[in-house]
Amino acid sequence: MKKILLAVIAMGAVAVSLVGLSAFEAHVINVTAKIENALQVPLEALNFGTVFPQEELAKNLSVALSGSFLDEDRVDDVEYIIRQKPKCGVTNEDGTQIVGPTWTGHVVPVPPAQGTENPWTYYVDCNVDAPIQVIQDPTNPELWLLPSLCQYVSKHPDGIDDNSDESNNDGSLNSFHQPFTINANGGIDWNDVDGRLAKSDNDTTDTWTIDLKVPCFGGFCAQDWATFVRDINEDADPALYTQPISNEHKVFGCNLWVEVTGVSEERG
Repeated sequence: MKKILLAVIAMGAVAVSLVGLSAFEAHVINVTAKIENALQVPLEALNFGTVFPQEELAKNLSVALSGSFLDEDRVDDVEYIIRQKPKCGVTNEDGTQIVGPTWTGHVVPVPPAQGTENPWTYYVDCNVDAPIQVIQDPTNPELWLLPSLCQYVSKHPDGIDDNSDESNNDGSLNSFHQPFTINANGGIDWNDVDGRLAKSDNDTTDTWTIDLKVPCFGGFCAQDWATFVRDINEDADPALYTQPISNEHKVFGCNLWVEVTGVSEERG
């Protein structure tokens, strides 16, 4: 009887030991991935230089599938947007010269005063992405939000989609528009332009035309200013796109933000 009891105790000890061991057991599964950009976008600035009211100037922006995306058989097409965002920079001479770095400003919605029915407003925060050399001197009086060029810049696709079933799979946006609005819920409604590239359509590069329609200032607009605006965008109010005389001679800016919104696998 003693031997049987000892055997049971021994088996119990072994069971407890096994439970204790299993609590510390681990299995390592190695997970790796090589992350590449789907799009190739040149980072050179689109500099229109010195311009004059009611001039019309154009530059090209190329957006292409990256070499890594073209080499990967598993994926076929990329959907993307072009968004316009405010531009901040370090200037001097009352904003007429860029003397330091530039970067993207962030739109921050501001709710109406409590008890009022006023619409939401916004401000542009230039501190979030400011380069370190600017942050080190937060009292720099030459830290500026550049006057916006975004509303005067159109985006038109090349319309070339070889062997595609669609005549054109890219969006378009005329000059004299609002780059964004703040809706009744305090959200930002961006006026984005859609683009799409697909290997299966032999459409691997979009060449966008970035077309600048130069504004006029104060009471010094030409007599045909209203016609000039409405010929480009019939829904635009010319008065909304006349710049205050205080902005004359200043450097205007806009950051074009190219963002991937979807990647699809190869068509079966």
